[in-house]
Amino acid sequence: MTVDQLDPPPPPSLRDLRPPPRFAGVAFETYAPQDPTQVAARDRLQEFVLGRAWRHEEATRRAAEPTARQTRTLRWPWRRQAPQPGAGLYLDGGFGVGKTHLLAAAYAAADTPAKRYLSFQELVYLIGVMGMARAQAEFATSDLLCVDEFELDDPGNTLIVKTFLAACFAAGTAVVTTSNTPPAAQGQGRFNASDFKREIQSLAASFEVVPVNGADFRQRLKQGSWLSEAELAARQDREGSPAPRLIVAWDELLELLRSMHPTRFGGVLAQVGSVYLHGVRPLASQNDALRFVHFVDKLYDRQVVLRASGEGPLADVFDASYREGAYAKKHHRCASRLAELLGEEVGERRPSVTL
Repeated sequence: MTVDQLDPPPPPSLRDLRPPPRFAGVAFETYAPQDPTQVAARDRLQEFVLGRAWRHEEATRRAAEPTARQTRTLRWPWRRQAPQPGAGLYLDGGFGVGKTHLLAAAYAAADTPAKRYLSFQELVYLIGVMGMARAQAEFATSDLLCVDEFELDDPGNTLIVKTFLAACFAAGTAVVTTSNTPPAAQGQGRFNASDFKREIQSLAASFEVVPVNGADFRQRLKQGSWLSEAELAARQDREGSPAPRLIVAWDELLELLRSMHPTRFGGVLAQVGSVYLHGVRPLASQNDALRFVHFVDKLYDRQVVLRASGEGPLADVFDASYREGAYAKKHHRCASRLAELLGEEVGERRPSVTL
């Protein structure tokens, strides 16, 4: 399959906001902690999710009450119980300590249909596409919102997310998020965070912080690297990778990613089982780099097989002029996930969701 044979991806649907294939089958029981903080985080998150009274359960209970009791409730509205306020749990830890596993497990364990799961970047993209008012209205009915990889790396995102989450908490939504940065330190080293101190402190105050420490599990896996062009061609010819197989040159991929909103990258990758990417070179543009980061995130989430030719360390795909700047954590996460993807064998189910 070539780029020209791809169908235009549909716009994102809120019905599809659930854990991706790589994390679809996880549970608290399948989490194998390697550090005391991981045990404590699992137990606290389990308590948070299983001990919460979800709004849909309360609605079901009221609907089942005797008619006379329903009448009394209507007659004396001030006796109604106030809605449970929103609450936030913030899993803070480094790469590869199982935060995403725990987040997906929380989603699976929550006994409510009104739950949504997405990455922080997907949330920002969706708010941008929908507009703040519509996004607040659409998410207001959510009992649980799970947000992976929370990272305030520019002023615009800070204001957008602060406004959006304030509305979620006011509506009674429980929010669980993961991050590589403590909430009070968000923005530091990436923009003039002191100018947004009030907004960042407001966000931080909304969450209970749960530390998740330990070693990056990916260091125990086979680490992949760029192939030579000859090696890539040989694998493309002989490897029994999942179909459809997308064969794409580096420049073609960049043009494809520039041609659509990032919320549609998942729709592109839903059409393929494997990607053979030829001639990876350093990205001169930070905008192209952010598109590529999101593309790799979707490859990783959807467990699409990746083979790619290039030269040098994986992190060098991000030019030194911006690599350690505002989006450094995104770049390093991308390099870590690339190493895992490129090291996976066809048909291999890596223990990427356990430790």
